[in-house]
Amino acid sequence: EVVQDIDKIIPYFINKAMPDWFAALFMLCILSASMSTLSSQFHTMGASVGSDIYGTYKPRSRGKLTNVIRLGVLFSILVSYIICYMLPHDIIARGTSIFMGICAAAFLPAYFCALYWKKATKQGVMASLWVGTVGSLFALVFLHQKESAALGICKALFGRDVLITTYPFPVIDPILFALPLSVLAIVVVSLVTYKNKY
Repeated sequence: EVVQDIDKIIPYFINKAMPDWFAALFMLCILSASMSTLSSQFHTMGASVGSDIYGTYKPRSRGKLTNVIRLGVLFSILVSYIICYMLPHDIIARGTSIFMGICAAAFLPAYFCALYWKKATKQGVMASLWVGTVGSLFALVFLHQKESAALGICKALFGRDVLITTYPFPVIDPILFALPLSVLAIVVVSLVTYKNKY
């Protein structure tokens, strides 16, 4: 309750609980990690715009493709700026949580099965990917109170912020709904389609 913006909880803790030299060292480490992460993310987004979107529909001339990639990097920087400074204060922590939850539900079962379970099939992986993604989005829109209330879709359709108002359902993270469903999907569909694999 001391810090209303959840994005500032960790910096507040470091400033109050750690010595000054540690705070300076920690911030330098965070800045260096952030710079490398931002650089790779912006270049990845730019390359995706150039190669995956533009390159699919237009011939891949080297000069034009480089310019499109540069425009993609610029566009991704502008979108990041809008997200950081024009949306609510806690959008970074909440957005990261949403993104990681959706990615985990969509990709983690397939990744695990690729490493440890030989019976996983393409159909099972696709089912897991779709069930994880749709399950996460459904939970965000209709079950988890913070996102559901902010989006307002559930309120518009059903007249309340969440479908299930009984505690603890409004505060359960969407990954606890979506990940088990995604695991179930890859196991069941892979077992059903495994005999057709060979």
